Amino acid sequence: MLKQILGEFLNLEGVFAAVVVGRDGFVIESALSGKIDVDALGAMASTGIGTSEAMGKELGKGELTQLLVELEKGPIIISPLSRDELIAIVAESSSNLGRIRYELKKNKERLIAAL
Repeated sequence: MLKQILGEFLNLEGVFAAVVVGRDGFVIESALSGKIDVDALGAMASTGIGTSEAMGKELGKGELTQLLVELEKGPIIISPLSRDELIAIVAESSSNLGRIRYELKKNKERLIAAL
């Protein structure tokens, strides 16, 4: 079921990877439509979200809900799903970022239930 839900993200324009990762950096499940090193993505997403969460706590800004990394060739959206898992979505610069964020928020409970 998790693979199917991740696959739905690939139907969004410009999205070419949706990956669920453990907080330890290991990939739990992925859906891809392009070539990407999912193991490297998992490790970096886990590190990035951990650093961002620590910054939020240190600055008294509360819990992290979503991390957006805007890069020259497209965004990477990382969001915690539970205490132990997170999701990373990789897209092209032509993608509709608002739509991706909306679909992620809308499907978060489905993703959590499928874990």
